[in-house]
Amino acid sequence: MRFSSNIVAGLGSISKLGENLLEFSLPKKVVMLCGPKVFELAGRHVHDSLVHEGFEVTVVSEGVEPRLSEVVSLTERVGRMKSENTVLLAVGGGSTIDVAKYVANALNTELVVVPTLLSSDAMATGYSVLWSGRVNEAIRTKVPSIIIGDYDILKNQPKRFVSAGIGDMLSKYSALYDWRLSFWLANETYNDFAMNVARSTTELLKRRISDVAAMNYIGIETLFLAEITDGYLMELSGTTRVAAGSEHLFTFALETLSDAGLHGEFCGLGTIMMTYLQTRDRTEVKQLLEAASAPTTASQLDLRKEDVVKALTMAHKMRNWYTILGSNGLSEGSAERLARYTGII
Repeated sequence: MRFSSNIVAGLGSISKLGENLLEFSLPKKVVMLCGPKVFELAGRHVHDSLVHEGFEVTVVSEGVEPRLSEVVSLTERVGRMKSENTVLLAVGGGSTIDVAKYVANALNTELVVVPTLLSSDAMATGYSVLWSGRVNEAIRTKVPSIIIGDYDILKNQPKRFVSAGIGDMLSKYSALYDWRLSFWLANETYNDFAMNVARSTTELLKRRISDVAAMNYIGIETLFLAEITDGYLMELSGTTRVAAGSEHLFTFALETLSDAGLHGEFCGLGTIMMTYLQTRDRTEVKQLLEAASAPTTASQLDLRKEDVVKALTMAHKMRNWYTILGSNGLSEGSAERLARYTGII
């Protein structure tokens, strides 16, 4: 198992991508995955950099939904394209990278990722969240071999994706509390060192929230490295619980009911509610989200009140995790009160 990725980051990093891959002694045959729009935004630059250094590049430029059936089909097609010495390279957001991690793991190839969005920590984790019917599942796949962070690209992404990334990262407010609870009450896997590093990265993100919101160099670098650190901590602790708890259970449930928001935006709403349920101060989370222009109410996402309430009642069933939601979850009445007390609806 690979414990961590090699990181190449800075302004204009993809212009030297070919040189960097040569330094890491990776195969010179590359299959590149990216959507058509992303190819025009960044993929073409990646392609040209590789070709300039003598790489043989096959581009698979299509939008593949993170659905297990589609990903299995893509894996079979990529398998027919690759030779024994081929590296897989993904350019895009979290869904594209989740798909690529599954394909690379199934085909046992090295994986290089070039994220174009910072809306979640998917770029660095060893898990892929894929859908089967109306249910999503975190499947163990692989950690990328190399992550290329080009701040020129990342600082020009739509601000909404950065705000969503902050929502995903601030999930630790409630997730770390839940993780410790699961250790004491449910004998779940726990790592105190990972817990404390996660707290430290959250504190740093809080101190630099104005830079992240402004999408300047310091802010983009802080969010990029915070998301990568999540991947390290998951490998170190052997669980995703270091970054996900009851707020993610709410998010997973809401994602089955509505596509009105991004994953990280749902996480932000969930974190506000779950910190309240944990009888802790929710105002700091709300203020940080507001500072990042992230939504703090359902109406800001045009979410239906009924979907928020239903998601809260379903949340405890979404994963086999012990959290503040307990084993039985919330009744409809309690769920509505929680959403109202916290100002979500």
